Amino acid sequence: MVLLFLIVLSLLSIIIFLQWGIYSRHDLLHCIRQLMSDCLQEYQYFTIPRYHSNSQENLLFCKVADYIASLSNLEESDTASIFSGGCSTNEFYLQPGPGETVHDSFLGAQVTWTKPSDGHDRFVLRIKSEDRVRILRPYILHVKSEASKDKSNYREPCLFTHTSNNGETRWISVPFTHPATFDTLVIDPVLKKRVYSDLESFTKNRSNYHRLGRVWNRSYLIYGWPGTGKSSLAVAMAKALRFDIRIIDMARCSIDILERLLLHTRPRSLILLENLDLYLNKNSAPGNTSINSIMNRVKSYCGDERVMVFTMTGGEDLVNHTVVPLFRFDVNIYLPMCDFNAFKVLAERYLAVKEHDLFQVIEEEFESGMQISHASVGEIMLANRQSTTRTVELILEAMKPPMANNASSSSNGSVSIGKGGDGNGADKQAIITNGRASKDKIVNLTTKICRLSNVGGLKKMLKE
Repeated sequence: MVLLFLIVLSLLSIIIFLQWGIYSRHDLLHCIRQLMSDCLQEYQYFTIPRYHSNSQENLLFCKVADYIASLSNLEESDTASIFSGGCSTNEFYLQPGPGETVHDSFLGAQVTWTKPSDGHDRFVLRIKSEDRVRILRPYILHVKSEASKDKSNYREPCLFTHTSNNGETRWISVPFTHPATFDTLVIDPVLKKRVYSDLESFTKNRSNYHRLGRVWNRSYLIYGWPGTGKSSLAVAMAKALRFDIRIIDMARCSIDILERLLLHTRPRSLILLENLDLYLNKNSAPGNTSINSIMNRVKSYCGDERVMVFTMTGGEDLVNHTVVPLFRFDVNIYLPMCDFNAFKVLAERYLAVKEHDLFQVIEEEFESGMQISHASVGEIMLANRQSTTRTVELILEAMKPPMANNASSSSNGSVSIGKGGDGNGADKQAIITNGRASKDKIVNLTTKICRLSNVGGLKKMLKE
């Protein structure tokens, strides 16, 4: 019926346009032949769904979406949807609206992409049957290659966290505003260089991983006391790699939820698994999943081009004797408490002060074994930056003796043992101690301050 209608329409067109002399006979015949060819031509349709049958995300769907977003003719669409480019507020990209068709060409063949309006998240590729054998496989490879190149041009890394709704756990993106980078971290230069070099080596060794039969991913354990910059280092690593960062709070996850989240991660992701120690304490009862089993599952569900960063709270001795021998991490990084060198870097950044008479008191306290976290120092400096003297006094009051099982920890930087923190108070578990210390401690510290600054009335004032 449709074919008959088109034939009649074509004949009428010939009569009308020939009579009016608008087109030549040759042009009209060419148009009619093209129309009839399109109507009689056989096509094949290929569906690219977003999810596999096991609920794992189809990575080809993501590549197709990125590729279609790069097509210039999409800007001429009447119903295209506009999305933010990753989590950046300055970039955007287009996607076809429901039921809309986008045209493309490859090796002389015309193809179309359609996003159906039936509510299912998928793309449909239409190719002429006569072109299928010649272009299908090369075209799909072309789409994947172009999508990877274009994605790095317009898309900023995103920050993802997870949420549960009606029993379904899924990833949601939030603004990536964390300021940490390798330049802002107050971290031992040797440790910083080794961590950065390890990341750089990882990104360049994909073919070597595959040659050895290994999945191209890498695991890190970052541990230390609260406020030493564990989360900030992980964020800096993600920014250096230009990877998305996906945060999982292991203390709130069962192994089933953990598996579902890992199944829905994409390549170029740094997966930050926080609070490993709390998870292990919660699941340490007999019959629960063992540590090695957890690690094997995490690695098996994380495919190529992923970096896994586990964080946990604890001193070097505790972690080295309880977790490290059982967990097979590629790299272990220990971040100890603040020391005098880190304190001076923070003072220069927050207070714009390189030297001060009271710094000698701070140095003596560090040498005597007193401790404070980078986050605590940063918070005190930020709140009292108008007065260096007052800032130093509050830091001295906040310093504490070494924590249990941390007294013998090393402060030398290395891939396995380092020192770090960023001093910006961004670590979620940072403990900020601004309260006053005991009266005896204050008197002792005041004596040192007065000896250096000749402020005779200060000691009397603090005693009162």
